[in-house]
Amino acid sequence: MSTPPPDFPSSVAPGDQVPVRPSTSGARIADVIASVILMVAGFLCFAVLAFMSLFLVMMSDGCFGDRCNTGLMSVGWLIALGVPPVVFLAAAVWTIIRLVHRKISWWVAAVGAASGVAIWFAGVGIMNASLGR
Repeated sequence: MSTPPPDFPSSVAPGDQVPVRPSTSGARIADVIASVILMVAGFLCFAVLAFMSLFLVMMSDGCFGDRCNTGLMSVGWLIALGVPPVVFLAAAVWTIIRLVHRKISWWVAAVGAASGVAIWFAGVGIMNASLGR
């Protein structure tokens, strides 16, 4: 009786572990770099937007008597101050999760930053509409 040939290379003994080298392509490295740069730039952008949102309260200086809708102005200010950082934080977490799972993720940070900025401008627009001009 003859024994069948082994299914593994002859230089590796049974039970030995073959070191597997992770494949890193140029596209993967570029995605990680772009995602990190977009997240850092987004963090700096939203820090500036949060600082600017503190000064949006001065928009109410032009309100005399019953000319302005202060309730609508408060809602617009809270939207401009609170929603964009939450949107960016959610996008950053989702970007990190996608990076860990080795999926393309730069677009998540870009869409999160763009939607956060759009929401900030929507909040400022709501405040502007409350002035009654």
